[in-house]
Amino acid sequence: MNKRWWIAGLLSATLGLGGCASPLTGPDTVVDTPSPTVSVMTSPAAQPTAESSATGDSATPCLSDAQQLSLAQQVGQLYMTVLMADADLNQATAAIRASRNGAVILLGNRNAGLDAVLMETQRLQESAPGVPLLIATDQEGGQVQKLTGPGFDSIPSAAVQAELTGAELRDSWQRWGNQLRAAGVHWNLAPVADVVPQGQASDNAAIGQLDRGYGSDPLVVAERVTEVIGGLSDSGIASAAKHFPGLGNVKENTDFAVGHDSTSLLTSDDLISFQAAIDAGASSVMVSSAVYDQVDPDNPAVFSPTIMTGILRDQMGFDGLVISDDLGAAQAVAAYPVADRGLLFLKAGGDMAVVADASAAQQMADATVAAAEADPQFAAEITAKAARILDLKSDLGLMSCSVSD
Repeated sequence: MNKRWWIAGLLSATLGLGGCASPLTGPDTVVDTPSPTVSVMTSPAAQPTAESSATGDSATPCLSDAQQLSLAQQVGQLYMTVLMADADLNQATAAIRASRNGAVILLGNRNAGLDAVLMETQRLQESAPGVPLLIATDQEGGQVQKLTGPGFDSIPSAAVQAELTGAELRDSWQRWGNQLRAAGVHWNLAPVADVVPQGQASDNAAIGQLDRGYGSDPLVVAERVTEVIGGLSDSGIASAAKHFPGLGNVKENTDFAVGHDSTSLLTSDDLISFQAAIDAGASSVMVSSAVYDQVDPDNPAVFSPTIMTGILRDQMGFDGLVISDDLGAAQAVAAYPVADRGLLFLKAGGDMAVVADASAAQQMADATVAAAEADPQFAAEITAKAARILDLKSDLGLMSCSVSD
């Protein structure tokens, strides 16, 4: 079992989604079986203990727990839905109970401070039907910091963070991670591992123009993302290296246009920063929705088995969660029928679809259930993917699985 989790130190007290820096503005016919009996950890200071496996075989710590979930519950685990800052919390929690989502991302700008976010996350957890929620946000710093106010430091942009020493950067991210954990957030969709070539920042809408990157030298970016992942891990926060295989040569912002990388061959030299993130123990990798013309010109990366399975899994050895950039509101995938997007991502090798549109997420989940009911092999893959997600929840101290390694 190839394990990459790097949990270091004791837990301290207590999108733009993906390619964007701006806030993203069928009935279930399956009869549920009872949820598995799990020990749910309610303390924000719970210490991650287990290592994560993404093999999907019998050695996966949480496979038996995933098998106890109904198909609809398993599928729900594979979708991260959104809670906007101005959303009606009662309606949102009712939707989560109905859809059985495995994760929620807090989008929009919340500026009331840590205590207000904690109240929201506690309400969200109360709505979770049987299995605790993973609660995520985009807290990169600079123009992408969704949670501000009392209790949250003002985080500088990645371009400014890059000026810190390695130790300073890691210590800073441990502190910022502690703040997230105290607010009931478990997963920061960071760091940005994209490398924008020297002199091209002004032409790069998603990363360079917004100072979201750690530099133009792949080795420097590799060092910086390693420290960010280490600091988040020290605080018990899951990380997401993004936007694989890189938006450095993509001029467009994929939230607002179809983006193309017409030059990258995605050799090991092109992927240095992402390999460093994997080696540092990144708990997830977010896949971009750009098209890489030299590798798979027919599919955006989020729908490409060549990129997600062939390169990320097989060549680079990543065994954590593969998550998507937004499949709900992003213009990069707008030409694909909504119900098909989740299926395309999952069948290409992804594990959790991030969908910044709750109604779209439900359409995708319904289509996924129908496809799994018709295809036993795909249904088995769904179970393995759900197990990976439960593994991460166990690693983060949110629950205890019935099998441990």
